[in-house]
Amino acid sequence: MSLPPRRGPAPLVVTGDPVEQLTDPAPAGLTQRLVDAVTAFDGVRTGPSYVCVRGTRAFHLAPVLAHGPAEAFLAGSEFGHVHPPYDGSLHLMLPAPWGKAVVAAGWGTAAAPCGSLLVYGPRDETETAVVARLVTRAYLYARGTWTPAPP
Repeated sequence: MSLPPRRGPAPLVVTGDPVEQLTDPAPAGLTQRLVDAVTAFDGVRTGPSYVCVRGTRAFHLAPVLAHGPAEAFLAGSEFGHVHPPYDGSLHLMLPAPWGKAVVAAGWGTAAAPCGSLLVYGPRDETETAVVARLVTRAYLYARGTWTPAPP
């Protein structure tokens, strides 16, 4: 199953420091659903980000489960995070083929640090489902059980 193209124009973003989405923020309820889904994954807890602005909710993987390559993590145990409510985008680490597919389908853009992606905040339930697939891939990458082929 491939990634569907994201509809509409991309939001205005900053891909340097800090990485953020400036326009078209995700509704808080949708980002909360994503956070709830990710924290239900085995070995994941939320906490402050090691690399992002205050108010960011980071996804940290228990060290005993973190068998992915160093490139699967933004810093330490953090494999991704959701930016604060005024933004709602996500910052994820994905294998290169997946990152290329995300950018090609219009779901995000390359960001700092090198190898990371800014995934645009979801605007509705359909987009939330696609973004949830991407977060799941980032989690599997961090665990070392990812699918190397792009979606």
